[in-house]
Amino acid sequence: MFGYIKVAKDKMAPGEFALHHAFFCGICISSKEQMGFRSRMLTNFDIAFFNVLFHSFLNLDIEIYDSHCITTPRKKRSIVKRDELTDKLALSNVILSYLNLMDDVLDEKSLKKRMALWAIKRPYKKAKKLFPEMDEQITKYYYELTDLEMHNCTVFDKVCHPFAELSRVFAKVILGDKANSYILDLCYNLGKWIYLVDALDDLEKDAKKKSYNPFIACFDGYKDSKQFVRDNQADFEFVLYSTLNKIAENFNDLDLDKYYCVLKNVLHVSVRDITAKVFAKYLDEEDTSVEKSI
Repeated sequence: MFGYIKVAKDKMAPGEFALHHAFFCGICISSKEQMGFRSRMLTNFDIAFFNVLFHSFLNLDIEIYDSHCITTPRKKRSIVKRDELTDKLALSNVILSYLNLMDDVLDEKSLKKRMALWAIKRPYKKAKKLFPEMDEQITKYYYELTDLEMHNCTVFDKVCHPFAELSRVFAKVILGDKANSYILDLCYNLGKWIYLVDALDDLEKDAKKKSYNPFIACFDGYKDSKQFVRDNQADFEFVLYSTLNKIAENFNDLDLDKYYCVLKNVLHVSVRDITAKVFAKYLDEEDTSVEKSI
């Protein structure tokens, strides 16, 4: 369920991508120093984006330094220096990753997933100890979502809500009293989009494994993934693109200035490109960069 919030690198200036990657590296370093080396493997572009978004929302200046990295030992990378916000995000990322992997183990029951879950158990315990409120809140909504999926929920908005609300609570716990309705609604709709685009992307895989998928559960007539999407294209596009329009509206309402180039690239361009590409694999469309609007 991770890996969808990323930049459209081909539509960024080199300096803009370097800024985004410096936030990514900041999470990685914070993870290592708080929870050990294994936690660095969980660093992803989703959490890097929230590092940019929340620093912008709180109007926080960053300090960037250059240092060698284990992935590029001969070349220094630009890294955002650790601060309280980055540390909270690094801890939250490990908690989220652990629960997401635990969900994968329940779905797939593969040895590879079980071994990965075991490998990050110690970093997760450290994260849980250092940030118990986040662990409690995220676990609550993950279990709520798991329960709905196990009971094959056929009410679309109902099954989308727990992961969307998890994303809202994630922001509220990190930002505290400084959070406002615009940032919380943005995170809610981002969470909803992640859940939906992941489900659409995994249609065929979920059908083969007989895993829960909200589109299959809530819409009749699944036999073949491509035909299913074609038959329900208008409804699926409405759900996803109306959510993207809400994301754009929430973002515009925030009127952010800091690190705007990265945020605009993700929230106005990349999420729409990713959605179009997921649809395209079922609809045999060649142009996957068209921005749609409801």
